[in-house]
Amino acid sequence: MKTAAPRKLGRVLESKEPLKRSFDDYRQFVQQHYDGLPGALTAITGWLTGHEPLAARLFRPGAFDIRGRKQILDAGCGNGRHTQHLIKEADVDAVITAFDYSQGMLNRARKRPGALRANHVAADITRLPYADRSFDAAVCGWVLEHLPDERAGLAELARVLQPGAKMLLMVTEDTLLGAVCSRLWHCRTYNRAKLRRTCAICGLGWYREFWFSRPHAWLRLGGIIVELVRED
Repeated sequence: MKTAAPRKLGRVLESKEPLKRSFDDYRQFVQQHYDGLPGALTAITGWLTGHEPLAARLFRPGAFDIRGRKQILDAGCGNGRHTQHLIKEADVDAVITAFDYSQGMLNRARKRPGALRANHVAADITRLPYADRSFDAAVCGWVLEHLPDERAGLAELARVLQPGAKMLLMVTEDTLLGAVCSRLWHCRTYNRAKLRRTCAICGLGWYREFWFSRPHAWLRLGGIIVELVRED
């Protein structure tokens, strides 16, 4: 009973935009949303939520370690928050590719310090312009929420990953705070157990979960952050 009320309130608060629009209409809506002021405000909201200063904790030895990986993909790179950590932690000879559907977000990502080292391109996560098994590591942060069916994005990511490749996946969880984020960014939320099953269907093994900090784990804050492994 203690969890029923927050979950019910969360369902009420969660954005209905992904459900009431066609996929093409919703995709255009999201693109315009992030091209405009809301996209620009991610530079501020990232600090308010803690995602900006705490992201570095995910990209290091002992966490999502990309040392030895030579072809790295930042899927839905947004304003470049995660790309900058990939650039810092990757081997000097690693090739880093970052894509986003929003040109506005790509322009913001290109202005990050050291961004010239990464290749920034416009692409759709459901139709990636890369050959099978192109990458041995990937990051996909806060992107699947903008798909009516996450399998379309997960299957494409699995296709372009080599067997044994690792991927750091971050999505909004179906908590009360997640519902508030959904309302702000017009996106979906995900149930942890259901997402794990969907990843398995797409050939992505659920290797280990991360939290930004111990208080985040105790309070179930920060969303779902998990390292996946591309299975054979």
